[in-house]
Amino acid sequence: MVMTIVKKILMILMQLMWKVERPEDLKLGDHVYRYGWYGLYSHHGIYIGEGFVIHFTRTESQKTIFPSLFKTSYKQEVSSSCPECGYQESIDRGVVKTCLNCFQRDGKKLQSLHRYEYGWPLLRFKFARRGTCTTLLDTKLPHQVVNKASELHADNSFSDYNLINNNCEHFATYCRTNYRASEQAAFFCECMGKIKEAEEWTMKKLLRRN
Repeated sequence: MVMTIVKKILMILMQLMWKVERPEDLKLGDHVYRYGWYGLYSHHGIYIGEGFVIHFTRTESQKTIFPSLFKTSYKQEVSSSCPECGYQESIDRGVVKTCLNCFQRDGKKLQSLHRYEYGWPLLRFKFARRGTCTTLLDTKLPHQVVNKASELHADNSFSDYNLINNNCEHFATYCRTNYRASEQAAFFCECMGKIKEAEEWTMKKLLRRN
């Protein structure tokens, strides 16, 4: 019985992780994401219709705990403007509005689109890949989500980008729920906490031996 439940949970999680959304199936206010850096992270945004997404990108004064990865992921050369939406990655900062192609682009490759899920039961969520779903409830109407994203874009008012405290997932969940949440960041902090605990435990063992 237990194994049957576990298998069903794993099957659902695999479907969530690999299910690709076609652009024509997207709905107003959808929280969408695509993978980047060989699947190491997911980039998030809000679909506002007619093939456009509003999402949060790095800002001029942003700080990152991964400077070398940042420089590798975002080369500083001047890029040309997108002929469809006018987005220019090397210039546009903060809350941006782009076409789906620009949102999906990771380097020279277009990544698949996925839909972020809300209201997951805690048990299922614990087995899920971070950055794909949340236990937060989504109670806003689609037009409210789009209005909030559009408002933040118009004012470019989502503060400075920060990988841990204020990233693209924080932006998208805020538009959907009025709460800034990033499961990716929370998972990273949890892992770092475990590593620190392991280091402290190791040091105590070494000190006792001495």
